[in-house]
Amino acid sequence: MKPLAVAAWSMITPFGKDEATIEALFKQKSAHYNLSSPWKLRNTLAAVVSERPSHVTRDSDWQRYLATSVINSVLDSLAIGVPNSGDRCAFVFATSFGHLLDDAGSDTMSTWASDCVRSVGSDLAPVVVGSGCSSGSDALGVAGAMLDSGIIDFAIVVAVDIVTDAKRIAHSTLGTMATSKLKPFDINRSGMLLGEASAALVLRRSEDCAERKGELIGIGASNDAFGLTGPDPSGLSVRLALDRALGAAKLSNNDLALYLAHGTGTRINDELEAKIVEQFFAGNEMLTMVGTKGALGHSLGACGLVEFILLLQMLRKRNVPATIGLSEAISSVAARFPGPDGRRLQGHNGVSVTLGFGGFNTALIGRA
Repeated sequence: MKPLAVAAWSMITPFGKDEATIEALFKQKSAHYNLSSPWKLRNTLAAVVSERPSHVTRDSDWQRYLATSVINSVLDSLAIGVPNSGDRCAFVFATSFGHLLDDAGSDTMSTWASDCVRSVGSDLAPVVVGSGCSSGSDALGVAGAMLDSGIIDFAIVVAVDIVTDAKRIAHSTLGTMATSKLKPFDINRSGMLLGEASAALVLRRSEDCAERKGELIGIGASNDAFGLTGPDPSGLSVRLALDRALGAAKLSNNDLALYLAHGTGTRINDELEAKIVEQFFAGNEMLTMVGTKGALGHSLGACGLVEFILLLQMLRKRNVPATIGLSEAISSVAARFPGPDGRRLQGHNGVSVTLGFGGFNTALIGRA
């Protein structure tokens, strides 16, 4: 594939807007706090965005508010005006279930996205991607394919997911929710904790974009369909996604300096991901690992886009923060994680990986 330029981005996380998140990660902050629930849960910790306006009372309104906020931010930063019919542009949205499990009303997977597009003044029909925890990453893949084929000249990719009662109950019942803190890749990890976030990113072909915030140079995806929630323990499909992304980027395993992990903190997922890194990057001694869910929680359908933006920021800074929640790492990958003072990077290429429910595995290779 031809390199794709990130012309603009914006994000809202529990740490705040835009650069506030990367600053908090380098300060080793955690956004989790005790969020009361009328239900009996394994854990009441969650990472939610606190700046919720008083008029936004329903989950469906909150989903829309977060999405439109980041869309308006990227449009304002580029000063390109609102795209409409006749413009060679596409809106590509991503979520897992957003508000739909708790506050669907007459909404479907696409109506809320259409409302968001209309509210910013556009008449375009959005594409909506729902592939569980890989939704944000897969939305970038869809946008990348449209750009690569010449159908459009720029894409606005939007990912948003919120913390709701139904999701907290579901993960508590499944046993995937942590019993204490979220501890990615720690030998004492016990599960994930939910977070919420929204992000928007504008993609263009690099040859058409003079100023950029980084590039998306490789996309690889696979689906093992091993089970509803558990990954294929062989790891072959994740390796396939990595191989495809490297092939698209025309790079080898040894060309990557940073691996931003899915790192949910569950026993099975982190063990599998550690094994994949140990084997797939065995000859790459410079590869540094980091996980961000210990600080931000797992924002489900939004995490792929949020983490790709964080990957680009780390690559641009040539510096990687410590992984929040990690005390004693799985031995096979322990040396790859930075200590409290972070670690300087030795290259300008990196990959972010998502491992979604249903076997959706996606790798995105970024370049500063």
